[in-house]
Amino acid sequence: MTEKPTENARARATRRAASRWRVSASPSFAIQPSEAFRSACLVLVIWLLLGGLGLGVLQAKPKTDKFEGTVVVVGPKAITVKSRYNIYMVRTFHYSAELEQKMLRKKPETGKKVTVHYVRGSDLALKVDD
Repeated sequence: MTEKPTENARARATRRAASRWRVSASPSFAIQPSEAFRSACLVLVIWLLLGGLGLGVLQAKPKTDKFEGTVVVVGPKAITVKSRYNIYMVRTFHYSAELEQKMLRKKPETGKKVTVHYVRGSDLALKVDD
């Protein structure tokens, strides 16, 4: 069987276009790094990522949001706040370790207006402003 002439011409045109944009993987004028240099760079990168920079540099600070409202209940481990803007929205936030120590010393009274700074997407309160 014979192929259609349009398919043949189309295949030749595709090969010609592809060959124009093809670039060799290693040009003859480029300087190739030695194996020792490449392995030293790899070791340096791994050291920087795992231990040299420390975990604080690699981890991003979590984004925080605010929730404004009035206090409904205050406990030793959590606070429940009713929204200032939506009467049907009530949220309970658990304290972070630092905030828990602070809340043991000074608790806001029920009915007091507060702003709770919390980690976005969770119920972990980082700060409670009166």
